[in-house]
Amino acid sequence: MRPKAQHDVTQGSLARNIWHLARPITISQMLFMLPNLYDTIWLGQLGRDAQAAAGLTMSVRLTMISVLMALSLGSGAVVSRYVGAKDQDKANLAVLQAVILMITASGSLGLFGVIFARPLLVLAGANGATLPLALRYARIIFAGLIAMEMVPSVGFMLNAAGAPQVMLGMTLLSTGTLLVAEPLLVSWLGLEGAALALVGSNGVGMLWGLSLLVSGRAPVALRLPVRLDLRHLRLDFPMMGRILPIALPAILQRGTPNLAMSYLTRLVSSYGAPTLAAWVIARRISDFALIPSMGLSRATPAMVGQNLGAAQPERATRSVSLIARAATLVGGCILGLLALFAPQVMATLSRDAETSSIGAHVIRMLSIGYLGLALNYVFDAAQAGAGDTFSPMVINLISVWLIQVPLAYLLSRLVGLRADGVWLALVLSWILQATLMGLRFRQGRWKLKQV
Repeated sequence: MRPKAQHDVTQGSLARNIWHLARPITISQMLFMLPNLYDTIWLGQLGRDAQAAAGLTMSVRLTMISVLMALSLGSGAVVSRYVGAKDQDKANLAVLQAVILMITASGSLGLFGVIFARPLLVLAGANGATLPLALRYARIIFAGLIAMEMVPSVGFMLNAAGAPQVMLGMTLLSTGTLLVAEPLLVSWLGLEGAALALVGSNGVGMLWGLSLLVSGRAPVALRLPVRLDLRHLRLDFPMMGRILPIALPAILQRGTPNLAMSYLTRLVSSYGAPTLAAWVIARRISDFALIPSMGLSRATPAMVGQNLGAAQPERATRSVSLIARAATLVGGCILGLLALFAPQVMATLSRDAETSSIGAHVIRMLSIGYLGLALNYVFDAAQAGAGDTFSPMVINLISVWLIQVPLAYLLSRLVGLRADGVWLALVLSWILQATLMGLRFRQGRWKLKQV
């Protein structure tokens, strides 16, 4: 069965095409991030040590899955080019090879995490009461890493192909399952129940999404531009050779901030469990508030990749400029409201008064920096959609390892600002990174990238 005709973003109104892509992506991102907040609420019933333990686990996980983030970027760039060029067979082949790479990588990383959970968590800053809790939680999360990561990885690739509705369906199923499963499992099994609920709910979404791609029998509204054709199941090294050169620099590009965030989490953990728990909760809240801007940015690879594939580089440029303006405006409004009502929001997610007070302070300090992060997402996604992951990698290395990490240590330990030094370093580095990404984008060399 041939895939159904998809929406053509290479023609018509830019704003309408961006909205067509961004709307389901934003909804799916909200559904994808909602479990983090929901999980935070239920972990809050178990105490701040449980919240801190889960936060340390997710910090390690985030560093590990940089490989999968990179593969989704590389595959999205290749698939979107073939979709834009109307080369259906090669688009399907690219999807198949990407899924093989993703399953192999996530399974290997999950096994590594289960075996080395203790040293990884100690390295991340787990100690005292948080270490045994984090071990119990982490081993379940790592054992289910394939289920946890295939939904966002496959979803990002399909977003770039112009089918964001598939990720919306996967996240809708995952979130719905979690809303039912987590209260039951946490009440029954405690911290382990929270981990099982996350893994199991993501597994439901993953199985539905992959079965949809394999069968090709999607509702008309989904308009699948590609499918997972198992009749041609084989390793195609030439196609992998197109994906991996884009993905390899992106491993450093994605891994750099993730590894740095793990270090900063370790730094924050030295100031006590309340500060660590507040940091974990505040980040989850701020990330949720940034979703509309993130949804706009994730429409960027499809607009760039498909328009470049259709030999329309100037249309791709105008798309990115429009998305950047919209992401800044929307993000500024939402983050402003969040900063205003930060104490009330924190109080709903933590029963501990000290944690809530610190968390509200963290949210307000990070709000300005998150605007820079929103712009960074847009310019990063634009260049990744064109297949240029080298430039963002270099900018990430500069802003993170030359600015963010040294400045965080300097301000927190040597200047004596303690945890406030970490928040300030994040804000300054995010603004610098967005500036450098914007300047690189304006040079226009990404338009010449071949994939």
